[in-house]
Amino acid sequence: MHQRWGITLWTLCLLPMVMSLGQAQTTAPRQVVVSLHENMINSFFEAVGKVSGKGEKSGVNYKWTVIEPNIDLEPGVAKFSARVKLDAGAFETIEKAKGEVTIEYIKETNRLRIQVQEAKVKLHIKLLGKEIPIGTIDIARYYKPAFEFAGPQPIQKEIDIELPDGSFRKMQINTKNETLIIEKDQVSVYSDLEFITLN
Repeated sequence: MHQRWGITLWTLCLLPMVMSLGQAQTTAPRQVVVSLHENMINSFFEAVGKVSGKGEKSGVNYKWTVIEPNIDLEPGVAKFSARVKLDAGAFETIEKAKGEVTIEYIKETNRLRIQVQEAKVKLHIKLLGKEIPIGTIDIARYYKPAFEFAGPQPIQKEIDIELPDGSFRKMQINTKNETLIIEKDQVSVYSDLEFITLN
């Protein structure tokens, strides 16, 4: 059974738990923190480059293009938004797309994962006073796989300390109290370290 700490925009039942953990963190700071700023996440979307497609409906050729994909991080909430420009010759419309975002920390692999799950938008054009539906596209499919980053676990799991008599003391390093918190403009994973003497 994988241990995961995460927030899905539409999973409101998790929100009170995460917020209460976030409040506890302000009174008892964690020893280690890994934070990702939303500017860096949005730079990832920019690096993906132009996302567009084309087709034909009712004899009209069209092309759609995603404009300004963006993740906005506010306390306890992660939102994905974008605009989709539809170009059909002399006709042009722009629709808004809003998406579901999952943010989770996976302890077993020490990964902080951010993924846009769904961002559907309905496209249509107006021709001779009539609205012609083009269809629905889910632009989230073009921003996969998930963006992943290393979590707060140390690289060393064990260390050997040489003592004055020439012997060695072996110590194990573990993380505990991992807490994922979505904050203003960033997502953070806080944790504590514990050091256990093995001999």
